[in-house]
Amino acid sequence: MKPSTEMSGWMLDDAQDSVARRALFARITWRVMPLVFIAYVFAFLDRVNIGYAKLQMVPELGLSESQYGLAAGVFFIGYALFEIPSNILLDKIGARRTMTRIMLLWGIASAMTMFVTTAQQLYIIRFLLGVFEAGFFPGVILYLSYWYPSYMRGRVTASLMIATLVAPIAGGPVSALIMQEMNGAWGWSGWQWLFLLEALPILVIGGICFFMLCDRPSEASWLPQDQKALHRRIMEQDSQGSADPQASHGNSAILSALLDPKVYVLAFLYFSSALGTYTFNFWLPTTIQKLGVTDLTHVAFYAMLPFSCAAIGMILIGRSSDLRRERRWHYVISILFGATMLSLSTLWSDSLWMSLALLGASAFGFSGAIIVCWAIPATYLKGKAAPAGIALVSSLGVTCGFAGPALIGFVRDFTGKDHAGLYAISLIMVLAALAMLFLTPKQALHVGSADA
Repeated sequence: MKPSTEMSGWMLDDAQDSVARRALFARITWRVMPLVFIAYVFAFLDRVNIGYAKLQMVPELGLSESQYGLAAGVFFIGYALFEIPSNILLDKIGARRTMTRIMLLWGIASAMTMFVTTAQQLYIIRFLLGVFEAGFFPGVILYLSYWYPSYMRGRVTASLMIATLVAPIAGGPVSALIMQEMNGAWGWSGWQWLFLLEALPILVIGGICFFMLCDRPSEASWLPQDQKALHRRIMEQDSQGSADPQASHGNSAILSALLDPKVYVLAFLYFSSALGTYTFNFWLPTTIQKLGVTDLTHVAFYAMLPFSCAAIGMILIGRSSDLRRERRWHYVISILFGATMLSLSTLWSDSLWMSLALLGASAFGFSGAIIVCWAIPATYLKGKAAPAGIALVSSLGVTCGFAGPALIGFVRDFTGKDHAGLYAISLIMVLAALAMLFLTPKQALHVGSADA
């Protein structure tokens, strides 16, 4: 039976619309994502390269394990304090100026770390690094919410978060080579060269962002008018399909986000899933070294295994969550799996390969959970509430970067073992799974239809 002319026309129009949508988001992705991705690679690298610098810096400066843990974590105090002001400023003055300002200042602070000689100086410069970098990640999440509808944000966030793994996977061997080959050059230690050479690229990227980014899709000169109109229609339909508990405008919407207890639940979900990530970045090189691997480049290559597993988890779990339009159970199963594997890793703590395999399985789980949880805030928070709300989720959640290293460092100094700290981290992940099941608002879990 031949379809009617009307039905044939409808099918053609639907097919054409699907092609137009794919072309639109392909253009957006190729223009926006590469620069944002590269910037975030260096942001994360400058944040966590202290994990490799530690191998030379701690004995040279005479730091204890707890002093190092505090120095690694104090970054997140400065970061958390200035997240909300930075994100509100981005919404007012635009992404271009905000991103450039952030990158230039954090590049300078990261490079200045090479001159510290005491624990107190290290605390100060790490705190300032956090202050200057504050707002970058939640700013990028907010910025991407201008470009992508809710049903694409899991995949988009996964693409962005891969940068947190490219930094240790690619940056780890580079960091080890710098420390090994440049050690003693011009009278500077390898860890000093590490901070200098890995800070310089971000200064260049900051300048490029100023000229390449545009603040809103409506200002994108590289988008044809027909694609701008299609994009506006898609985003309006996606917004109409989502519950908007923060529909008011101005200061009342910002205050509403700050007083909404569900925002703090979302922050806890991020805190718990990211706890493993920062613990890995700050302590994994030391763990591998204690298992008998003394060569710095070998330490870096062994560390690639857990981080590669984390990348696979981000991609597969983020994609599955988007395709199935489901957040709750993807998060719960992923983070419980990560907690279980992390606890089991303590049973084979004397075996390099078993430790790496179990830590890799753990990273697969909690990294996937991070992707799922970061697809939620931009859906739940709307309008003028979004900058403050997203920044609050990020600023509270990112304190895990202080809690994780500080906890592991304290336990190591007190007991000489890491097991108790890893069990505590696993317990927090279990509590996050319960929070997702019973406390997360239904509006936050809404995922718009791709056909909206």
